Amino acid sequence: MRHGEQVPRTERVRRTGPAGSAAAAAGAVPALAAGLVLGAVMATVARVRRSKPLHPRGAVVPARLELAGAGPAVGALGEARSLEAVARVSRATGLPSGWPDIQGLAVRWHDQGRPNDLLLASTGTGRWGRYLLRPRRRPLAGPLTTLMPFAGPDGPVYLAALPAHQPLRLALRWAGPRGPWHPLGRLVLLADPAAAPDRLIRFDPVEHSPAGLPPYPWAARLRRYAYRWSRLAWP
Repeated sequence: MRHGEQVPRTERVRRTGPAGSAAAAAGAVPALAAGLVLGAVMATVARVRRSKPLHPRGAVVPARLELAGAGPAVGALGEARSLEAVARVSRATGLPSGWPDIQGLAVRWHDQGRPNDLLLASTGTGRWGRYLLRPRRRPLAGPLTTLMPFAGPDGPVYLAALPAHQPLRLALRWAGPRGPWHPLGRLVLLADPAAAPDRLIRFDPVEHSPAGLPPYPWAARLRRYAYRWSRLAWP
């Protein structure tokens, strides 16, 4: 590489060296500690409730991912194609319908021989609002994002689902940490969740992250025990 030439972002990630390794190790400790605490809390809530600690009730409907071909920055989701899926709409704390609650949307499809799970929660979409949960009275009434980033080929990737002009259709978008949102495709719900039953589906955004978009190690540590221990508490 010539003097003064900028190192590509992916190369900068790979060339962190001892300093980068030390920073990653330092960040791993608090993430692991927070993950253990979160796991213990979720397991306790599951035992007390005798149900899922979060999103205990919902509605599951068939769905379809219509991907527009966004490119390699979003892994396999950047390929132009259509994928059959299922979607679950739920309320985080299980409060009665009509009460403000964190709205959730989970989507599962199969790609590269395994399940792919995407979990989104009601947030904003602004520079900082995309990191803040927002209670709403109705599901799918506003933006939902992944909150935590995926490790994309060119850096952190956040995914979002935004209400479209047509009912049961959500525009899919992707963005960097604070950059603009780019088109990804759309999610079409093939039935109305308001009239659909619930089904027991164990979504796992750590083990079943979208192909080509793995979670960052700190994010995996933060979430792994919450999912694992709540399942042990509520088989």
